[in-house]
Amino acid sequence: MLVFVLNQHSKPLMPCKPSKAKKLLKASKAKVVNRTPFTISLLFGSSGYKQPITAGMDTGSQKIGVAAIANGQVIYQSEIEIRQDISKKMQQRQMYRRTRRGRKTRYRPARWLNRASMRQNGRLAPSVQSKVHSHLREKRFVESLLPVTAWHVETAHFDIHKIVNPDVSGKAYQEGEQKGFYNVKAYVLHRDGYKCKSGQKGNHSKKLHVHHIQFKSNGGTDIPSNLITLCETCHDALHLGEFELKTRKTKTKHATEMGIIKSQLIKSDWDFAETFGYETKFKREQVLQLPKTHYNDAIAISCEEGELVKPLGQVLYKKHIAKGDYQQTTGKRSEKTIPTGKLFGLKKFDLVSTSFGIGFIKGKRSSGYFALMDIFNNTVTASVNVKKYCQRLTARTGTLIQEVAIPPLSPIGT
Repeated sequence: MLVFVLNQHSKPLMPCKPSKAKKLLKASKAKVVNRTPFTISLLFGSSGYKQPITAGMDTGSQKIGVAAIANGQVIYQSEIEIRQDISKKMQQRQMYRRTRRGRKTRYRPARWLNRASMRQNGRLAPSVQSKVHSHLREKRFVESLLPVTAWHVETAHFDIHKIVNPDVSGKAYQEGEQKGFYNVKAYVLHRDGYKCKSGQKGNHSKKLHVHHIQFKSNGGTDIPSNLITLCETCHDALHLGEFELKTRKTKTKHATEMGIIKSQLIKSDWDFAETFGYETKFKREQVLQLPKTHYNDAIAISCEEGELVKPLGQVLYKKHIAKGDYQQTTGKRSEKTIPTGKLFGLKKFDLVSTSFGIGFIKGKRSSGYFALMDIFNNTVTASVNVKKYCQRLTARTGTLIQEVAIPPLSPIGT
């Protein structure tokens, strides 16, 4: 366990042992600036001596791993769960705005096509842009705690064609699934055997249509995996809402996003050395003999070839969340008000200490009995009275942080 140290100008210095930090705090030569991770700031001038620190990042579409190494020892390691709810929240906002427009200004046309942000060059989808920002946010966080001298980043390369068709090889790469067909519609009809694939019982008409599973107005595309053959009867019934199609999960979503994240990180002003997955796997398994985790991958990324390091006994788990809660009511007719602000001086996701334990506020009740959870969404307590004994440790931010002790790592195969 190490304590991170800042100088009196809030610039990062080398971390120290807890015993030294305790002496500095007791002598009033330092002050606490952060609980998790524990960080102090010096109240006097220091020499500013620094040693080389190499940091590594295991990029990801769902989770990120980060580690920093100095003098053959891991001095920082974290695993970050990034947001996956951006698209869903935007669709919900779109629904609210559409119904409000119909309720308030019934005949006003939609005006979303006049937005300059929709026409700008290099525009990213908000869901992907959020993931790029998550990588850069963690990079800035590490640099605010440690004087990093070099960054190593694993940039993933995915063979999308191989993911869709594992048996593809050689000449088959030039012979796609649509070879020999005039257009996508002809291929989809042939793929589905010129039969209705709605799964509905009853009489089907002979006239066939090609239907978008996810509408283009909701971000759907014309790729074959988003198209299905329906007869005219089922197609009309589907649009009338008489039944719903099962959404097909794509195998290439996260692989495609990783390609975009990689290109955006390279285009940014971040100066880093690029490394690849096969190098990370070899160093983690053959040299360090560590089990597969995101932060262990980051340790392997940080190491030079053949370098052995001593891992930490704890890891920082992080979770990126929305900055606030904006839903104001619930119920079929919005008859129940939801307290979106503070209740008894506390907000959702504040970190509090109670007689039942420490946890993040998961649910609030006007009676004063709150539910607490840990960062993994496990319930700490379903009901604790915050009006009696409760101390807020950390106010809500866009990143939940919890330090978790990990057992001594045993080599692979033992």
